[in-house]
Amino acid sequence: ESNYFFRLRQYQGWLVDFLTRHENYIFPRFRQTQVLEFLKEPLNDLCISRPRERLEWGIPLPFDENYVTYVWFDALTNYYSAVVDRPGIWPADYHVIGKDILVPPHAVYWPIMLQAAGVPLPRGIIAHGWWLQRGSKMSKSTGNALNPLDLVDQFGADAFRYFLIREMNVGQDSDFTPEQFLVRYNSELANNLGNLVNRTLNMTTRFAGGVLPAAEAPEEPERELHELWARTAPECVALCEGFQFHTALERTMAFVTATNAYIEKRAPWKLGKSADPQDQARLRTSLATMAESLRLATALLQHVVPGAAARIREVLGYTPGAGWREELSWGGRLTGRKVAESLVLFPRPKA
Repeated sequence: ESNYFFRLRQYQGWLVDFLTRHENYIFPRFRQTQVLEFLKEPLNDLCISRPRERLEWGIPLPFDENYVTYVWFDALTNYYSAVVDRPGIWPADYHVIGKDILVPPHAVYWPIMLQAAGVPLPRGIIAHGWWLQRGSKMSKSTGNALNPLDLVDQFGADAFRYFLIREMNVGQDSDFTPEQFLVRYNSELANNLGNLVNRTLNMTTRFAGGVLPAAEAPEEPERELHELWARTAPECVALCEGFQFHTALERTMAFVTATNAYIEKRAPWKLGKSADPQDQARLRTSLATMAESLRLATALLQHVVPGAAARIREVLGYTPGAGWREELSWGGRLTGRKVAESLVLFPRPKA
Protein backbone atom coordinates (compact mmCIF):
# COMPACT_ATOMS: atom_id res chain seq x y z
CA GLU A 1 0.00 0.00 0.00
CA SER A 2 1.06 3.61 -0.45
CA ASN A 3 2.14 5.62 2.61
CA TYR A 4 4.01 8.73 3.64
CA PHE A 5 7.56 8.54 4.95
CA PHE A 6 9.71 10.91 6.95
CA ARG A 7 13.26 11.31 5.62
CA LEU A 8 15.24 10.61 8.76
CA ARG A 9 18.51 10.30 6.87
CA GLN A 10 18.30 13.95 5.88
CA TYR A 11 18.88 14.86 9.56
CA GLN A 12 21.21 12.02 10.56
CA GLY A 13 24.35 14.12 10.23
CA TRP A 14 22.80 16.88 12.30
CA LEU A 15 21.92 14.46 15.13
CA VAL A 16 25.41 12.95 15.18
CA ASP A 17 26.91 16.43 15.35
CA PHE A 18 24.47 17.50 18.07
CA LEU A 19 25.24 14.52 20.30
CA THR A 20 28.96 14.88 19.70
CA ARG A 21 28.85 18.53 20.77
CA HIS A 22 26.57 17.84 23.75
CA GLU A 23 28.44 14.98 25.40
CA ASN A 24 26.10 14.68 28.38
CA TYR A 25 22.79 15.13 26.60
CA ILE A 26 21.66 11.58 27.40
CA PHE A 27 22.07 10.19 30.91
CA PRO A 28 23.65 7.85 31.75
CA ARG A 29 26.54 8.58 29.42
CA PHE A 30 26.85 5.03 28.11
CA ARG A 31 23.36 5.36 26.63
CA GLN A 32 24.54 8.28 24.52
CA THR A 33 27.40 6.12 23.28
CA GLN A 34 24.82 3.47 22.40
CA VAL A 35 22.85 6.00 20.33
CA LEU A 36 25.95 7.17 18.47
CA GLU A 37 26.80 3.55 17.67
CA PHE A 38 23.30 3.11 16.25
CA LEU A 39 23.76 6.21 14.09
CA LYS A 40 26.85 4.77 12.40
CA GLU A 41 24.48 2.88 10.10
CA PRO A 42 22.32 4.80 7.58
CA LEU A 43 18.83 5.52 8.86
CA ASN A 44 15.83 4.18 6.99
CA ASP A 45 12.97 6.51 6.23
CA LEU A 46 10.21 6.31 8.84
CA CYS A 47 6.70 5.39 7.74
CA ILE A 48 4.37 7.89 9.39
CA SER A 49 0.94 6.98 8.02
CA ARG A 50 -1.72 4.38 7.36
CA PRO A 51 -4.56 4.66 4.81
CA ARG A 52 -7.70 5.97 6.47
CA GLU A 53 -9.77 3.29 4.79
CA ARG A 54 -7.86 0.75 6.87
CA LEU A 55 -7.40 2.69 10.10
CA GLU A 56 -10.29 5.06 10.73
CA TRP A 57 -9.51 6.04 14.32
CA GLY A 58 -6.20 7.84 13.67
CA ILE A 59 -5.48 11.56 13.40
CA PRO A 60 -5.75 12.72 9.76
CA LEU A 61 -2.59 14.06 8.16
CA PRO A 62 -3.03 17.82 7.69
CA PHE A 63 -1.82 17.59 4.09
CA ASP A 64 -3.77 14.46 3.09
CA GLU A 65 -6.95 13.49 4.93
CA ASN A 66 -7.00 10.12 3.22
CA TYR A 67 -4.24 9.08 5.63
CA VAL A 68 -3.86 9.08 9.40
CA THR A 69 -0.67 9.40 11.44
CA TYR A 70 0.88 6.25 12.83
CA VAL A 71 3.41 5.10 15.43
CA TRP A 72 5.93 6.34 16.24
CA PHE A 73 5.10 9.64 14.65
CA ASP A 74 1.73 10.24 16.33
CA ALA A 75 2.86 8.95 19.73
CA LEU A 76 5.89 11.23 19.93
CA THR A 77 4.07 14.40 18.88
CA ASN A 78 1.82 14.00 21.93
CA TYR A 79 4.64 15.19 24.19
CA TYR A 80 4.64 18.59 22.54
CA SER A 81 1.00 18.94 21.47
CA ALA A 82 -0.15 18.44 25.07
CA VAL A 83 1.67 21.59 26.24
CA VAL A 84 1.98 23.73 23.11
CA ASP A 85 -0.60 26.19 24.45
CA ARG A 86 1.09 26.48 27.86
CA PRO A 87 4.07 28.84 27.56
CA GLY A 88 6.99 28.14 29.83
CA ILE A 89 6.58 24.38 29.99
CA TRP A 90 8.41 23.55 26.77
CA PRO A 91 11.22 22.78 26.29
CA ALA A 92 11.28 20.31 29.14
CA ASP A 93 14.38 20.24 31.30
CA TYR A 94 14.59 16.47 30.97
CA HIS A 95 12.70 13.85 29.03
CA VAL A 96 12.57 10.72 31.20
CA ILE A 97 12.08 7.48 29.32
CA GLY A 98 12.66 3.75 29.75
CA LYS A 99 15.86 2.26 28.38
CA ASP A 100 13.93 -0.19 26.20
CA ILE A 101 12.39 2.55 24.03
CA LEU A 102 15.33 4.94 23.96
CA VAL A 103 16.73 3.75 20.61
CA PRO A 104 15.49 4.59 18.12
CA PRO A 105 12.18 6.26 19.11
CA HIS A 106 13.17 8.78 21.77
CA ALA A 107 16.84 9.33 21.02
CA VAL A 108 16.65 9.33 17.20
CA TYR A 109 13.13 9.86 15.82
CA TRP A 110 12.01 12.43 18.39
CA PRO A 111 15.01 14.81 18.29
CA ILE A 112 14.96 14.72 14.49
CA MET A 113 11.23 15.43 14.38
CA LEU A 114 11.65 18.43 16.67
CA GLN A 115 14.61 19.75 14.71
CA ALA A 116 12.73 19.41 11.43
CA ALA A 117 9.75 21.29 12.89
CA GLY A 118 11.91 24.04 14.35
CA VAL A 119 10.84 23.18 17.89
CA PRO A 120 13.44 23.30 20.72
CA LEU A 121 14.63 19.94 22.01
CA PRO A 122 14.34 18.93 25.67
CA ARG A 123 17.49 20.04 27.48
CA GLY A 124 18.37 16.43 28.20
CA ILE A 125 17.19 12.81 28.17
CA ILE A 126 17.27 10.44 31.13
CA ALA A 127 16.99 6.74 30.30
CA HIS A 128 15.98 4.79 33.39
CA GLY A 129 16.44 1.10 34.04
CA TRP A 130 14.00 -1.63 35.03
CA TRP A 131 12.78 -2.84 38.37
CA LEU A 132 13.64 -6.50 38.74
CA GLN A 133 12.16 -9.08 41.09
CA ARG A 134 14.98 -11.17 42.53
CA GLY A 135 17.09 -10.54 39.46
CA SER A 136 14.36 -11.22 36.89
CA LYS A 137 12.27 -8.78 34.91
CA MET A 138 8.77 -8.46 36.33
CA SER A 139 5.90 -9.69 34.20
CA LYS A 140 2.38 -10.96 34.73
CA SER A 141 3.11 -14.05 32.65
CA THR A 142 5.81 -15.25 35.06
CA GLY A 143 3.74 -14.33 38.09
CA ASN A 144 6.50 -12.30 39.74
CA ALA A 145 4.90 -8.85 39.39
CA LEU A 146 4.24 -6.77 42.51
CA ASN A 147 1.28 -4.49 43.01
CA PRO A 148 2.74 -1.18 44.27
CA LEU A 149 -0.66 -0.05 45.55
CA ASP A 150 -0.59 -2.82 48.15
CA LEU A 151 2.54 -1.31 49.70
CA VAL A 152 1.18 2.23 49.37
CA ASP A 153 -2.01 1.20 51.17
CA GLN A 154 -0.07 -0.39 54.01
CA PHE A 155 2.92 1.95 54.39
CA GLY A 156 1.94 5.18 52.63
CA ALA A 157 3.10 6.87 49.44
CA ASP A 158 6.04 8.61 51.15
CA ALA A 159 7.61 5.34 52.30
CA PHE A 160 7.09 3.72 48.90
CA ARG A 161 8.55 6.71 47.06
CA TYR A 162 11.50 6.79 49.45
CA PHE A 163 12.30 3.16 48.76
CA LEU A 164 12.16 3.59 44.99
CA ILE A 165 14.50 6.57 44.98
CA ARG A 166 16.78 5.22 47.71
CA GLU A 167 17.17 1.85 46.01
CA MET A 168 17.57 2.74 42.34
CA ASN A 169 20.72 4.12 40.77
CA VAL A 170 19.14 6.11 37.94
CA GLY A 171 19.95 4.50 34.61
CA GLN A 172 20.65 1.07 36.07
CA ASP A 173 18.37 -1.86 36.84
CA SER A 174 17.44 -2.38 40.49
CA ASP A 175 15.97 -5.24 42.47
CA PHE A 176 12.64 -4.83 44.24
CA THR A 177 11.77 -7.25 47.00
CA PRO A 178 9.30 -6.86 49.88
CA GLU A 179 12.06 -7.93 52.26
CA GLN A 180 14.37 -5.11 51.18
CA PHE A 181 11.50 -2.64 51.35
CA LEU A 182 10.93 -3.58 54.99
CA VAL A 183 14.64 -3.23 55.76
CA ARG A 184 14.68 0.33 54.41
CA TYR A 185 11.37 1.18 56.05
CA ASN A 186 12.31 -0.06 59.49
CA SER A 187 15.97 0.94 59.68
CA GLU A 188 15.96 4.28 57.87
CA LEU A 189 12.45 5.70 58.18
CA ALA A 190 10.95 4.27 61.38
CA ASN A 191 14.10 3.76 63.48
CA ASN A 192 16.38 6.53 62.24
CA LEU A 193 14.24 9.45 61.10
CA GLY A 194 11.22 8.57 63.23
CA ASN A 195 13.42 8.17 66.29
CA LEU A 196 14.97 11.62 65.79
CA VAL A 197 11.53 13.20 65.46
CA ASN A 198 10.22 11.70 68.68
CA ARG A 199 13.39 12.33 70.66
CA THR A 200 13.30 15.98 69.64
CA LEU A 201 9.64 16.42 70.54
CA ASN A 202 9.67 14.37 73.74
CA MET A 203 12.78 15.94 75.22
CA THR A 204 11.76 19.47 74.31
CA THR A 205 8.42 18.86 75.99
CA ARG A 206 10.03 17.27 79.02
CA PHE A 207 12.88 19.70 79.63
CA ALA A 208 11.76 22.98 78.04
CA GLY A 209 8.00 23.00 78.39
CA GLY A 210 7.62 22.31 74.68
CA VAL A 211 9.30 25.58 73.62
CA LEU A 212 12.55 25.27 71.68
CA PRO A 213 15.39 27.19 73.34
CA ALA A 214 18.24 28.98 71.62
CA ALA A 215 21.62 27.31 71.26
CA GLU A 216 24.10 28.97 73.59
CA ALA A 217 27.77 28.01 73.61
CA PRO A 218 28.48 25.20 71.09
CA GLU A 219 31.14 22.75 72.20
CA GLU A 220 32.95 19.98 70.38
CA PRO A 221 29.89 17.70 69.86
CA GLU A 222 27.94 20.58 68.29
CA ARG A 223 30.87 21.70 66.17
CA GLU A 224 31.30 18.18 64.80
CA LEU A 225 27.65 18.09 63.75
CA HIS A 226 27.87 21.59 62.23
CA GLU A 227 30.90 20.55 60.20
CA LEU A 228 29.19 17.38 59.00
CA TRP A 229 26.21 19.41 57.82
CA ALA A 230 28.49 21.91 56.08
CA ARG A 231 29.77 18.98 53.99
CA THR A 232 26.46 17.14 53.63
CA ALA A 233 24.27 19.94 52.24
CA PRO A 234 26.38 20.94 49.19
CA GLU A 235 27.29 17.33 48.53
CA CYS A 236 23.62 16.30 48.40
CA VAL A 237 22.72 19.20 46.11
CA ALA A 238 25.53 18.22 43.72
CA LEU A 239 24.50 14.56 43.83
CA CYS A 240 20.91 15.43 42.94
CA GLU A 241 22.06 17.64 40.09
CA GLY A 242 23.97 14.60 38.81
CA PHE A 243 20.89 12.34 39.19
CA GLN A 244 22.52 10.39 42.01
CA PHE A 245 19.42 10.65 44.16
CA HIS A 246 20.02 7.33 45.91
CA THR A 247 23.41 8.49 47.16
CA ALA A 248 21.99 11.87 48.22
CA LEU A 249 19.45 10.03 50.37
CA GLU A 250 22.21 7.86 51.80
CA ARG A 251 24.19 10.97 52.81
CA THR A 252 21.08 12.59 54.29
CA MET A 253 20.32 9.54 56.39
CA ALA A 254 23.96 9.42 57.50
CA PHE A 255 23.46 12.93 58.88
CA VAL A 256 20.29 11.79 60.68
CA THR A 257 22.27 8.87 62.13
CA ALA A 258 24.99 11.27 63.27
CA THR A 259 22.36 13.45 64.95
CA ASN A 260 21.00 10.47 66.86
CA ALA A 261 24.57 9.61 67.88
CA TYR A 262 25.03 13.22 69.02
CA ILE A 263 21.96 12.87 71.26
CA GLU A 264 23.45 9.74 72.81
CA LYS A 265 26.70 11.59 73.42
CA ARG A 266 25.04 14.66 74.93
CA ALA A 267 22.49 12.62 76.92
CA PRO A 268 19.96 15.41 77.56
CA TRP A 269 18.15 13.11 80.02
CA LYS A 270 21.23 13.33 82.26
CA LEU A 271 21.79 17.06 81.74
CA GLY A 272 18.17 17.69 82.71
CA LYS A 273 18.80 16.22 86.16
CA SER A 274 21.78 18.48 86.84
CA ALA A 275 21.54 21.79 88.70
CA ASP A 276 24.87 22.95 87.26
CA PRO A 277 24.31 26.11 85.14
CA GLN A 278 26.78 24.82 82.54
CA ASP A 279 24.86 21.58 82.21
CA GLN A 280 21.62 23.50 81.85
CA ALA A 281 23.22 25.57 79.06
CA ARG A 282 24.38 22.35 77.41
CA LEU A 283 20.84 20.99 77.71
CA ARG A 284 19.35 24.01 75.97
CA THR A 285 22.02 23.86 73.29
CA SER A 286 21.44 20.15 72.70
CA LEU A 287 17.67 20.63 72.36
CA ALA A 288 18.20 23.44 69.86
CA THR A 289 20.82 21.42 67.97
CA MET A 290 18.72 18.28 67.56
CA ALA A 291 15.72 20.32 66.41
CA GLU A 292 17.77 22.31 63.91
CA SER A 293 19.35 19.11 62.59
CA LEU A 294 15.88 17.66 62.10
CA ARG A 295 14.74 20.79 60.27
CA LEU A 296 17.76 20.64 57.94
CA ALA A 297 17.41 16.93 57.21
CA THR A 298 13.74 17.53 56.46
CA ALA A 299 14.69 20.19 53.92
CA LEU A 300 16.76 17.62 52.03
CA LEU A 301 14.08 14.95 52.28
CA GLN A 302 11.06 17.09 51.42
CA HIS A 303 11.06 16.29 47.69
CA VAL A 304 11.04 12.56 48.38
CA VAL A 305 8.74 12.38 51.41
CA PRO A 306 6.65 15.56 51.09
CA GLY A 307 3.88 14.33 53.37
CA ALA A 308 6.27 13.40 56.17
CA ALA A 309 8.19 16.66 55.72
CA ALA A 310 5.01 18.68 56.10
CA ARG A 311 4.09 16.81 59.29
CA ILE A 312 7.56 17.29 60.77
CA ARG A 313 7.41 21.02 60.13
CA GLU A 314 3.94 21.17 61.60
CA VAL A 315 4.99 19.53 64.88
CA LEU A 316 8.05 21.83 65.00
CA GLY A 317 5.76 24.82 64.56
CA TYR A 318 7.78 25.89 61.55
CA THR A 319 6.82 27.23 58.13
CA PRO A 320 9.72 27.33 55.64
CA GLY A 321 10.56 30.37 53.56
CA ALA A 322 10.24 30.64 49.81
CA GLY A 323 13.79 29.60 48.89
CA TRP A 324 14.67 25.92 49.20
CA ARG A 325 18.45 26.43 49.15
CA GLU A 326 18.15 29.05 51.88
CA GLU A 327 16.52 26.39 54.05
CA LEU A 328 19.78 24.43 53.95
CA SER A 329 21.65 27.02 56.04
CA TRP A 330 22.23 26.26 59.70
CA GLY A 331 20.60 28.87 61.92
CA GLY A 332 18.34 29.55 64.87
CA ARG A 333 15.09 29.50 62.94
CA LEU A 334 13.29 27.35 65.47
CA THR A 335 14.05 29.34 68.61
CA GLY A 336 10.86 29.99 70.56
CA ARG A 337 8.74 27.59 68.51
CA LYS A 338 6.16 25.53 70.36
CA VAL A 339 6.45 21.85 69.44
CA ALA A 340 3.98 19.00 69.65
CA GLU A 341 4.49 16.33 72.27
CA SER A 342 4.99 13.42 69.88
CA LEU A 343 4.50 12.16 66.34
CA VAL A 344 4.42 8.60 65.04
CA LEU A 345 5.73 9.32 61.57
CA PHE A 346 6.29 5.81 60.23
CA PRO A 347 4.36 3.23 62.29
CA ARG A 348 5.96 -0.15 62.69
CA PRO A 349 4.26 -2.76 60.51
CA LYS A 350 1.94 -5.18 62.21
CA ALA A 351 3.15 -8.75 62.32
